[in-house]
Amino acid sequence: MTAAAAVAASIIAAPAASANVTPKASEYVCTSKHSGNTASAKCANLASIDQYRVKVTCIDSRGVQDHTYGPWKNGRSGEWSTKSCPGSGYFYKAGYQVELG
Repeated sequence: MTAAAAVAASIIAAPAASANVTPKASEYVCTSKHSGNTASAKCANLASIDQYRVKVTCIDSRGVQDHTYGPWKNGRSGEWSTKSCPGSGYFYKAGYQVELG
């Protein structure tokens, strides 16, 4: 392969390599967990402009459900967003909310 052909091949390959830098929506992975009244969620493989947070559903002694959210984690894949239900015995379920930029 000549030097000119090698340079041309690398230029043609460069855009394809940079196209994979930003993950697609289908590539991110989130997980949630809870311990007692506290729920946590984290996501991975997000772009720097994406954000996520934990979504906690609490249920009071009358059976009334309420949703509350933890802090947004902006472009920081792998960090836990954490939020607790008020009082004791009010946790119902943990989830997450993701906003893709």
